Amino acid sequence: MVYKKCCVGGCNTTHETHRLFSFPRNDNLRNLWMSFIVPTNPQLIALSKEQLLNKHVCEKHFDIFQFDNEGRRLRYSYPSLLTDNEIAHGVPLIATGWDVTTEHNYCKVQDDDDFTEAVVVIRKPGSDVTIEHNYCKEQNDCSKSSVEIGSSDVGNSHEQPSCSNFSTVATVVENKDTFLEQPPSASTKGMEIDVLEELVGSVKKIVSRKRKLVKILTNIATETLSDSVSQRLDQAQSLSRNKDLLENFYLLNKQAQTFLFMQLKQIHKSKMARRFTLDEKLMALLIMKQSPKSYKLLEKMFALPSKRTLNRLSEKVSIQPGLNPLIFEHISNTTKKWDTKQKLCTIVFDEVSLTPHLTFNEKDDIINGFVDIAGERKLKYCDHALVFMLRGICSPWRQSVAFYFCEGTVSAAELQCILKQIVPQVIRTGLIPLGLVCDQGSTFRTAIRRLREDTIRRRNIQGVHDDGSVNIADHDLSIFFDPPHLLKGLRNNFLNKDIIWEEKTASWKDIEFIFDLDSKLGHTRALPKLTAHHVDRQKIKKMKVSVAAQVFSARTAAMLKYTNALNYFHTANSDATMATTAEVVEFFDTLFDSVNGYPGGVQRGKLRRAVKQNSQHHTFWIEAINKIKKMVFVDTSSKHATKAGKPRLVRVPSQQGWITTLESFIRVSKLLFEQYNVEYYYPRNINQDPLENFFGRIRAINYRNVNPDANTFIYAFKSLMLSNMLSPHSKFSNCEEDNGETLLNVSLLFKNLH
Repeated sequence: MVYKKCCVGGCNTTHETHRLFSFPRNDNLRNLWMSFIVPTNPQLIALSKEQLLNKHVCEKHFDIFQFDNEGRRLRYSYPSLLTDNEIAHGVPLIATGWDVTTEHNYCKVQDDDDFTEAVVVIRKPGSDVTIEHNYCKEQNDCSKSSVEIGSSDVGNSHEQPSCSNFSTVATVVENKDTFLEQPPSASTKGMEIDVLEELVGSVKKIVSRKRKLVKILTNIATETLSDSVSQRLDQAQSLSRNKDLLENFYLLNKQAQTFLFMQLKQIHKSKMARRFTLDEKLMALLIMKQSPKSYKLLEKMFALPSKRTLNRLSEKVSIQPGLNPLIFEHISNTTKKWDTKQKLCTIVFDEVSLTPHLTFNEKDDIINGFVDIAGERKLKYCDHALVFMLRGICSPWRQSVAFYFCEGTVSAAELQCILKQIVPQVIRTGLIPLGLVCDQGSTFRTAIRRLREDTIRRRNIQGVHDDGSVNIADHDLSIFFDPPHLLKGLRNNFLNKDIIWEEKTASWKDIEFIFDLDSKLGHTRALPKLTAHHVDRQKIKKMKVSVAAQVFSARTAAMLKYTNALNYFHTANSDATMATTAEVVEFFDTLFDSVNGYPGGVQRGKLRRAVKQNSQHHTFWIEAINKIKKMVFVDTSSKHATKAGKPRLVRVPSQQGWITTLESFIRVSKLLFEQYNVEYYYPRNINQDPLENFFGRIRAINYRNVNPDANTFIYAFKSLMLSNMLSPHSKFSNCEEDNGETLLNVSLLFKNLH
């Protein structure tokens, strides 16, 4: 490891024990530093500007007046404490008005042409003129005179160069009483007069040097300001009179306002003098995480924090797999003043795939990449991350709270254990969880089934009616399977299996028929959104929710009905399955609309709107449950059907998922309206969209990171948490954009860490 060291001669301080400050880029200020430090380390003279900028001076050599009240070094400060005595006392041992560059001019032998005359050193026989700056020897009295009057060496005193002109003169001034108390002799009277005359002349020259030093510092302080105060005031007044600017400025979002303010504040400051607020750093951190290469370019174009500053900011927050008490503590502080309606929420969880890879985290002294789940760390490579998030039901907020690393998918037993740990933590924060939201993964369904069995067994013992919910930590939670995943599940089964609907058959071939017919119409198509990726079994995008929703739409159902009616009008024969297929498609469209209402999505005649106590949702959900229970799929291609030699009537997992979800919507709606006095809520707030967006933003870190490893996932999780997940939403993502706020007060978080 490279150690940074103080460049002052005789100082062995490193960056591990004290703060080190780099040489300033300003030429005048750097020359001022050199005038102090070169006498202690003459080798600095031979260094170039670039080499000097890599040298450092420790904080011991700066007096207290070089720092502000918060301990930050002032912009135009300079090192003035170079001797052991000065460092011990914290102030330069300098007489008022003397030049600091002369005090420490140790190595320079002044000639006769120098602008400051050498002061005569008069000493007793055997005395040592260098005792004043003997660093290795401890001095007992700082005021002890190093100039003593003797008669034997007076004649030779002018020939010996002074080790320190200023020290000698200062000592003579401080000890003038002792000097005058010695009995004058004929041989010393003339010398006393010479010394006093030299003192007067030196004081005049040093006063002049002081004025020059003040002038230099004044020039340094004002050289970076291109405009005067009056000019800047005139500019500000002209801007304040610009009504268009003021009106349009407040139309900008918070991030744009922060960026503009940041540029205006830093416009007259050099790069090393810039200071940024926490909000500015967090915004810059978000930009850097999106694309480090782009940030490098933006850093040259705009006033932005350096990458080192942002990395150090991110390192202050430590996030590891499992429950983080710090997150729950901040959630509790945030929700203290909330009303009951705002506290209603669901617990959302899902898995994301990772790349198996081990990374040593030097700061935390831990190897990331092993399985870490339910408080147990195993020596197995992890390839999935299980993430938990809280989401408001009646308020647009969401907050990721925990993640775990697992091999493959998490086991049902481990998921049960994690849920029993997280639910009590959420309840302690003051939030009111009403449901669990997940997809139809096999382990998720197994874990929920076991929780249901435990709940039923416990309620039977207690003699309590079972309402279909699960009980965790004495808290009832309804089960919601993600509606977009359920819609995809129905579509994927419908591709290869016919549906028996009210004793009639619906087939995917009818949808293929109308698509082929519509495709031949050119620009006058009735179904312009449908493509081969929606209909063709070989090209269909099975993971895209939008593809399934566009096929199961009212327009597709209308086209099926129209084609069937037209066929009947011309041939007097109706297709055996097309009318039934139209009914099934229309039902699936209405079913998805009923659980997908959101603000601004209201359409006349549709259920894609808010759920109220007297809305049509409740009646439709009850009817839909009965229809889904009666609906069956005709399996002709599975191993069991092939072996039996005849079609099989089967029920697919998506059917039971829809039944469970609709029953939970009915149960939660009744709870919201009767117990919590909620007027309405939007059912889209009960799905996995925020978590899917979270995964998409993690993959978008560093522009494109499709399969991050465990270490990358941790840093991405932390970055998104600190930046309130303000990442761009891709139009190609598999979910709708969510504009909810997070619960963490990031400013308070960093204040508590200091």
